[in-house]
Amino acid sequence: MAYSNFYGWFYVIRQQVGAALLAVWNLACGRYYLVALILAQIIAWLESIFIYRNLSGDLLILHYNVDFGVDLVGIPARIFTYPLIGLGIAILNLILAATTYNHKDFRVFVHFLLAAALVFGLFLNLALLFVYLINFR
Repeated sequence: MAYSNFYGWFYVIRQQVGAALLAVWNLACGRYYLVALILAQIIAWLESIFIYRNLSGDLLILHYNVDFGVDLVGIPARIFTYPLIGLGIAILNLILAATTYNHKDFRVFVHFLLAAALVFGLFLNLALLFVYLINFR
């Protein structure tokens, strides 16, 4: 009896999540944002892999401040925290946008949340570019 209740509950939740994500995908702006987010994430991961593979030392400069100079140094594996944070922000904003699919201003929420995630992803790629330039140029 408990197993069938759990399965029924799981099935209903899965259908609701699928309908919410499909509602985001069915908007033309949602598709464009999602494709751009995926491309930004792929580029961020490729940049991180490139930096990690080409680093010859044991330390990596992870942040540079114009006023104070180098202010964050770490092991090379910490370069992967940048795209991981970007992925977390993108998934969080997608979930928040999908949960509002019954709201009358659903399109506005999709624009705000996915555009914010995309801007964050683009700035993340820019930050990874600067990390590359600081360490290799």
